[in-house]
Amino acid sequence: MRLTWWGHSSVLLEADGVAVVADPVLRSRAGLLRHVSPPPDRAWQRPDAVLISHLHHDHCDLPSLRGLGAPLVLVPPGSGSWLRGRGIQGVRELAPGDSARIGPGVRVTAVPAVHSGRREPWGPEAIATGHLLEGPRTTSWLAGDTALFEGMRELPAIASRNHIDLAVVPVWGWGPNLGPGHLDPHQAAEAVARARAEHAVAVHWGSLHPAGMRRAMRHHLRTPGDRFVAAVRTVAPTTTVHALNPGETLRI
Repeated sequence: MRLTWWGHSSVLLEADGVAVVADPVLRSRAGLLRHVSPPPDRAWQRPDAVLISHLHHDHCDLPSLRGLGAPLVLVPPGSGSWLRGRGIQGVRELAPGDSARIGPGVRVTAVPAVHSGRREPWGPEAIATGHLLEGPRTTSWLAGDTALFEGMRELPAIASRNHIDLAVVPVWGWGPNLGPGHLDPHQAAEAVARARAEHAVAVHWGSLHPAGMRRAMRHHLRTPGDRFVAAVRTVAPTTTVHALNPGETLRI
């Protein structure tokens, strides 16, 4: 299994013979947000599927989706017709508990997330979800954006192997304040503990900032990843936690 973090919540997960991209924002900007550094060129390779956790601009960037050209785009309920109307092909909605196949042996199951999914300012009232990606040898939880909830303890039971090899969890927001429906580093570590993941990686930090606020956000851009690593070692000591830089690949 290989996970490449492209910044913010954009990841490439290669496992059990498929390549899946989650929440791609592969440009230097997302709405009013700006990337600290440009995403790598390799981000434009064509994956087998794209997973969209919700329609916020920092998770669902229409030019990035069009550029990837994936044959399958799995999206939350309420967002399918809106995306199709904007030229996105291969769209299929997945409600929590619903599954789809990618290739012959990999299954994606939508799981709950506690977060607003509406496309601001005038988009549809879609929901937000996370995803479990399961193959014959690996299971990964891509949390999307979420607050803590008790159902995280049930995630291993949803997986057919009753085990989560890798948890990819958000550890901050995109501004100087956390905002509702997000996890701070300590809450993210608690989420990892509840899911009993074998490995954990932090996303949703250190990459995007509101235009003109990079200097004001220096602390929030630099510290959440290290704080998450320290918190996981305290509250989930059986989990191996990994700190990645944008563009870096983790091999498990």
